[in-house]
Order: sequence, then C-alpha cells, then structure tokens
Amino acid sequence: MSPDAPSTLCLVGLRCVGKTTLGRRLAEHLSLPFVDLDDELEPDRAGPARSAGECLQDLGEEGFRDLESAALERVLKEEGARVVATGGGVVLRAANRELLRTRARCLWLHAPAEQLVLRAASDATVRPALSTGPPLEEWRAMEEERGEFYAEVSAARIDASGDQDEVLALLLAGI
Repeated sequence: MSPDAPSTLCLVGLRCVGKTTLGRRLAEHLSLPFVDLDDELEPDRAGPARSAGECLQDLGEEGFRDLESAALERVLKEEGARVVATGGGVVLRAANRELLRTRARCLWLHAPAEQLVLRAASDATVRPALSTGPPLEEWRAMEEERGEFYAEVSAARIDASGDQDEVLALLLAGI
C-alpha cells in the first residue's frame, strides 16, 4: 500500500463470496487485526449473541441496515490498520459508500452467482432469503443491484472463484 492510502482494507462483495474467510487469512498474512463487521453490531440493539442473519430476520432489512451503518462508521473511525470483512449489502446506502471510499481501501471479491448459490447451500450460517424466488435468481438480482456500488467503492475487483490460496495471492496483488 502507498503511504497515502487508507490503512484499513475492506473486503466487499456478495454474501458467500469469502469476505470473512479470506479477510482472516489476509489479516494474518499482513499481521493486522481482523474485524468482521457482522460481529460489530451493537449488542444493545441487536440483542444477545445473535448472528447477523438472525438480526436481519428479527429486525427486518431497514433495522439491520441501521445497525450495520452504525458499526461501519464506528469501525472506520478507529485509528490503526486492519482488515474488515463487510456485509454484502453495506454498499446499498450512499453514506456507507462515502465512508468506504474515503476511509478505507476496498477490494471487491467477485464470483459467479452459480458458485455462490452452491457455497450458500453448503454453509450452515443463518442467512434469510432476501426474495421469494429461486436462489440463483436472488443472487443474480443482488449482483445486478449491488455491482455498480461495489465498483464505485473498490480499488480493484478480485476474482474469488478460485481456491483460497489463489484468491489470497490476488488480494495481496490488489493492495
């Protein structure tokens, strides 16, 4: 990273693309702290020990996005370098995109929708459906809705369809 670049690296992209898994590996490789934004939701509003998916289910999308925005602002205002895995929908709010553009260097992890559907099917994490249609249609709709926002905030788009070692190498090249 150049000396003038923001010290916080944020991974953005659709759910199940590998932001948390690869973020942990990237942070370890760079000897930086790792923050999963989903773990930073205010406990007094989110309730005791609930996952981000459960918060989304319980609070609805607007309530969840409020918690997510507050967590993003808090994390990005902290001093010190770190790697942050964001939620897939963090880019939906203009204020969040502004924070991501100005206070972090973002890398967009991207993989084909077909691959993300398969990953989601084998993932035990609670993630409520965001639509009532077939999963592949849901992923394609999310990609269409969010793709331009990921591009807007990101310094690079990283192909996350390969194995973790390949993607980690691409992430390191992207910073």
